Amino acid sequence: AKVLLNHPTGGMKVPHFDAKNRSHAFFKGLPVTFLYTSCFVENFTSFFSLNQQADGSYQFTLPLGDGPIAWTILEDVGKMTAGIFERPGMIGETVGSASLHCSAAQLAAHISKATNKTVTYQCVPWKTFAAFGFPGADELAQMFKFFTDNQAEFLAIRDLKRCQELGGPLGDPVTTFKALSLKYA
Repeated sequence: AKVLLNHPTGGMKVPHFDAKNRSHAFFKGLPVTFLYTSCFVENFTSFFSLNQQADGSYQFTLPLGDGPIAWTILEDVGKMTAGIFERPGMIGETVGSASLHCSAAQLAAHISKATNKTVTYQCVPWKTFAAFGFPGADELAQMFKFFTDNQAEFLAIRDLKRCQELGGPLGDPVTTFKALSLKYA
């Protein structure tokens, strides 16, 4: 379970993680399986925008560094959840969901291929992202800081082979991005 109130970066809070962690107490003694999701590629329809550059290309800005993180396609969460329900032996387990592990630069390449537009990734420090001032910027920045600070653990619980065992073939990011109404700015 994620408890970030005493994160090594000091006073770090990710309310949607902390709330989920606190909710675990309500399920104590019940036959449950916890499914931890990851960052949704569908966030590029709302939270994350593709910003047009002077040369006509597009860019998104996130504090993700250069390494991979887990990304989930929403349809895959449903398939994995159904797979969990079909396996009563999973009661008491905690599993993670992911459709792919890739860096933000690799994700930009997937978006480029899907849209036939040049899309690049611009990395900024998490504190810079937190200061952007839009609602939720601070929380998102700290969430991404958690992802990158705990990369090995975060990816391990979202093992792609296990996700495929639960949900069948995982979604293709290029196909998914082709079907989405991406947010352009």
